[in-house]
Amino acid sequence: MLPGIGDWLSASFADFKRRWVAIMSVLAIGGLATAAAVLFPLLPVGIAAFLGLAPQWAIWGAYTAYAVIAGLYLATWAQAAAIRASAFDEDAGASLRMGWRQTQAFAWVLSLAALAVAGGVFLLILPGLILGVLLFFAPYYQMSGEEAGLGAVELSFARVKPVFFAVLVRVFLAILIAWLPSWIPYAGWLIGPLWAPFALVAFARLADDLKSLAPAPARPSLGVAVGALSLVFVFSTCAATWIVARGAAALYESYASGKLALQPPDAQTAQSMLAVLQGHGTEEDARRSADYVLSLSSAAAAAP
Repeated sequence: MLPGIGDWLSASFADFKRRWVAIMSVLAIGGLATAAAVLFPLLPVGIAAFLGLAPQWAIWGAYTAYAVIAGLYLATWAQAAAIRASAFDEDAGASLRMGWRQTQAFAWVLSLAALAVAGGVFLLILPGLILGVLLFFAPYYQMSGEEAGLGAVELSFARVKPVFFAVLVRVFLAILIAWLPSWIPYAGWLIGPLWAPFALVAFARLADDLKSLAPAPARPSLGVAVGALSLVFVFSTCAATWIVARGAAALYESYASGKLALQPPDAQTAQSMLAVLQGHGTEEDARRSADYVLSLSSAAAAAP
């Protein structure tokens, strides 16, 4: 059995107080390093583009590719280091160094869990939500060194499954507790970011509590399931992208050829749409806007 919710929250708060400086330092350094790596090259890239040292598409295409790769890698490193800082009594420097060494392994286990969850979401959403809880602690077991890759995913699944609803309640409660201070009037914008890492510490404590379950749950083999769900996600995403692209191309072709004449909204409909977009529209404004959008959809569908 898991410790009671009160005991879990008390232990989590004690860990949070003890590790707060390290966690905030890791988050600040990781965020600054990521921003610097992405933004600092803008100056030389901009100068190169201004001087015409290469075609514009080559300069900005190369920078975009670099920014995406560097940003993702450093952001992943920052996440790995933050999990270490929330789970272990070590200083920020140790968390950053160990996080750097484990970045690639952390990215791999995070990708496995995310692909499985995303595939489950495409299967009517609910399977993805369930898998999100079952696989939630895979990165923590990866960073603790207990397991790696698919083994960490399987370990999280095995430990959460017997106490699924108890874990679900605790995960929801940790997120709620970490989120609520940000809604305090006037001071919430300051308190929220300082308090939000409590959720990381509470998750780390819960991951440790799951290790104490007796008897130890049998670990399933999830390789085939994770692979199948990953394929579901990839194929579904490709299919959705293809459908949207085909629809957009057909709509543009109909419009460009004159077969589809899109009528602009009248003044009253335009005012209603603007009110809805600004968030203060009435029910009549919403109805009029919806009727106009549906009329455009019907016209596009009817165009030869």
